[in-house]
This record gives sequence, C-alpha cells and structure tokens, in this order.
Amino acid sequence: MSKAICIGYLAKVSASNVNASHTEGNVIVAKKVTMPDGSALPYVSGQAIRRMLRDRLNELGYPLSEPHADISGQEVTPPARPWEFADEDLFGYMDATGGKRRTSPVRVSAAVGLFPFQGDRDLGTRSFEHFQQNVEPQAAQRGGNMFETEIYANLFRGTVLVEIDRVGVFPKRETGEQERDIPAEERRKRVQTLLEALNLLWGGGRTARLLSDLSPRLFAYCRLKVKHPVFLEALDALYEDGQYVLNLEPLCSTLDKFAPYREYTVFGVEPGIFGNEQEIRERLSAYGEVLTVYKAIEQAKGDVGTLW
Repeated sequence: MSKAICIGYLAKVSASNVNASHTEGNVIVAKKVTMPDGSALPYVSGQAIRRMLRDRLNELGYPLSEPHADISGQEVTPPARPWEFADEDLFGYMDATGGKRRTSPVRVSAAVGLFPFQGDRDLGTRSFEHFQQNVEPQAAQRGGNMFETEIYANLFRGTVLVEIDRVGVFPKRETGEQERDIPAEERRKRVQTLLEALNLLWGGGRTARLLSDLSPRLFAYCRLKVKHPVFLEALDALYEDGQYVLNLEPLCSTLDKFAPYREYTVFGVEPGIFGNEQEIRERLSAYGEVLTVYKAIEQAKGDVGTLW
C-alpha cells in the first residue's frame, strides 16, 4: 500500500526578494543560510510556502479555516474541524486550549536557492514630490527617503512530502471526539487540488513591485511505499554558458536508491529553461515518463485518482 507522495521541484526567480528577513537600517534583507565556505544561499521559508499553498487552495474553491478561528489576545483557537476544512486536514492545527492537535500530513521544505547570493540590491525612493501639501518643506526639498532591497536571480529547490495514509483520517486525539474520516473521493480531490496549488504557486512579500512566479520549472513526482523526502537533496544545477544545466547524477542516484520503494514516478520539464533539456528527457525516461510540467502535474493528479 502506498504511504506517501514526494514531490521535488525547481522554481525560477529572475529578480526578487520573495521572503525577507529583518530590515537592517533602510535595507530589506533577504533570508539566507550560510554555507560551510562562508557563501550564503537565499531561501524561501517553509512557512511562506505553506502560506502560498493555503492561499491557492482557497482560490481553487476550498474555504480556509482561519476566518472561523477564535482569537483572544495572542492566542488563536482553530475550529479543529478538518473534515470540514481542507487546510486543517492537509496542514494541521493546534488547539492549545482543548488539547486537540493535528500534525500536518503535508511536509514542506524551505525552497533553497542553488546559487550564492551576489549582493545585488534594488534601490527605491519613497518620494515626497506628490505630497508637498502634507510634508515639511525641508523634507520635500530633499526629495524623499531612499531604501534598498536585497534581490537575487536563482533557481530554488523545494520538496513536498504528503503522508497520503493520513489525509482525510482523523483520530480521536485530533478531534477531541470520536475518530472521523471523509469519503475517498474527497480525499483524492484534496490531494489533487494541492498538486494544482503547487502548479499555481506564487506569493511572498513585495509582490507589488517584485512579483515572482514560483511554479515548478522542473517537477518530479513519486508515489512511495515508504515515507521519505526522496528529492530533498537530489535536485542540483550548474550555470554554464549563460544557461542552467541540471546536474543529473544526484537525481539518478536517488532514483536508483529508492527503486524498491517507488510505485509510480513521473517528471515534468519546462521547455527552454535548461541547456541540457534533451539529456534530461533521455536519462529520466529510464525512471518514468517525462512530460512538460503542466502535463506531468495532470498525470500526477490522475495517479492520485487511483488511490483509496
């Protein structure tokens, strides 16, 4: 019986700061993690990715649980009705007052850039030119306030692990009442909608002036007999002759390693992104069908339609 679905993906960002850290002075700093050699890789937090997925679920027709939560000061009490709210089913909840807690069956990694941060900044000006009636004359003469935002161009590697045996099943400790579940058709629909949400992924901060499309440019889907984030460290790329080149060795090695546990595998490759696109198609075809990304996601949704 299948236990999990693992999805690995690469998303392309051309010039943005999707997920910022604290502001330092007048600089909006990008979130970064330091490598052993002292270089820094930008990343988008798992929390931010989960927020984007929730928002896409909502757009795709699933009402969110958040408007139905009780808020008292800093304490938020969720409705804890995962059979009613797909986001509580997929992303979990914690009701500190009632002791009801659901660990998320959908595990999301941070999306980590494959290339070091180069120190680029976008310079902005908060101009007073059009507000002269409401500001001091000296401020208007200075022209406004300047600020900077760290930005990057990068490929971001992310992984989603879905514990499919837990989707739509709610033990007593999670409901505070009796054990409950939802029909298989609705379980399939929720996971299929999650896949579509990934296909439509965008969001983060500063979208008004630094909009980014975070939908996958490379998509790898695997249904597994075990629960493991197969693709978490398997996607890598180089930058050669002005093009991204997918490093296939770690991915093929991982696919070989997990061959006994893989029950279905499909890949999606966006045309025109990788300089070795033909090589990608040829080598990955030994492990599963290789399609365009949107067709691969449709294929994955069809595979989910065979579950339960």
